[in-house]
Amino acid sequence: MGTRLLLGLLWALHFLPLRMLGAIASLLAMVGARSALARTTRINLKACFPGHSLRARDQMTQAHLAALIRSFLELGILWWSSQERIRALVRFKHLEYTQNISRPIIFLTFHTVGLEIQGAVMGMAFKGVGFFTPHKNPLIDRHIRAARERLGDVVMLERKKGLRPLMRALREGRNLYFLPDMDFGGKDSLFVPFFDIPAATVPTLPWLAKATGALVIPCACHQLPHHRGYEVEFFPPWNDFPGSDLQADLARMNQFIEQQARLHPSQYYWGHKRFRTRPDPREPYFYRWPQSLE
Repeated sequence: MGTRLLLGLLWALHFLPLRMLGAIASLLAMVGARSALARTTRINLKACFPGHSLRARDQMTQAHLAALIRSFLELGILWWSSQERIRALVRFKHLEYTQNISRPIIFLTFHTVGLEIQGAVMGMAFKGVGFFTPHKNPLIDRHIRAARERLGDVVMLERKKGLRPLMRALREGRNLYFLPDMDFGGKDSLFVPFFDIPAATVPTLPWLAKATGALVIPCACHQLPHHRGYEVEFFPPWNDFPGSDLQADLARMNQFIEQQARLHPSQYYWGHKRFRTRPDPREPYFYRWPQSLE
């Protein structure tokens, strides 16, 4: 499908209610059950939920695909709907944890199906800065950036430009929406357990918090049942972060993300090859296929 045709389809769909978008997503999820994304999802679920049956993991995979596709179909809402409609789709829980703070904030969050709408509403609520990798498709990338900038006071910084602009933005009082749960390779990473599997983990969060004096506040976004929108929940600030042990700081970070992924397993982004980099390069490729999923 051409990019312009896809954009036209998303524009047409953005008029529909979430319930109808969810129904369309469930149908498309059945079509995508044999996709590369589904295979990666199944491998991750087998590794992270070894006690679950094959049938249970297949159900989780199907639910994840439906939730992910629904979030993609909802992009048109972020790109073309009014701020009033977007605000009505998302509720905040424990917003009080973010109030009356004189330091810049790093919102620790992670990759879920709701990450785009979470970023949008947080950009509307807080003076922010985002750290991102541009989309491979320039037209899609332009729409993503335009939506983020039109919805709030947010400065978007490309990851390849390094941390200095990000540090400057934090020191100027902007708040960072930060997702550290991806595999960026072995360079500068430490191997820290995630679902009891050593995962290459970047130490950027504790380093940034220490260098800028920012306060880390964890938060999580999930889809509400019955297509009622989304909830963004804030948790108590980590006033004692970072500590004296970098490995312990990163373990705390991964444990928070794991706990939230367990609460809403269909909504965590299992399509990412989180365990691609291994501590021992002689290990077989984690995502090789075919692989037994029994």
